[in-house]
Amino acid sequence: PNQTTPQTKAAMASRSAVGALASSVVRRAMMNNSSSASLTQARRFAAGGHGPGQTYAGLTLHEPPFIYKALGQLAGATMWFWVFYRFYHDGDAFINGHDSHWMHDLIEEEKKKLKA
Repeated sequence: PNQTTPQTKAAMASRSAVGALASSVVRRAMMNNSSSASLTQARRFAAGGHGPGQTYAGLTLHEPPFIYKALGQLAGATMWFWVFYRFYHDGDAFINGHDSHWMHDLIEEEKKKLKA
């Protein structure tokens, strides 16, 4: 009943490794006499230099640069243009459903009669 499988041995080893890593980080912070806030990573990739922003429930949202706003508007306009373009060309099939296979032959015969 007290047999350990390779999976449980691996789980115990990973727990001890995580515990050792966490304790070494805490020890290093105490030795440097620094606060735990300095241990957090500062992320400045896309959030820096855009003004103070607005904070909601601890999350600060910054105003996006003009180029991102313009690209978003362009992407949205392109999407709606494509939707209306496809509806203009395929709207009948969208509203009435696709024609049955024999209706195609009847429509082509009617077109030939109108040309003649």
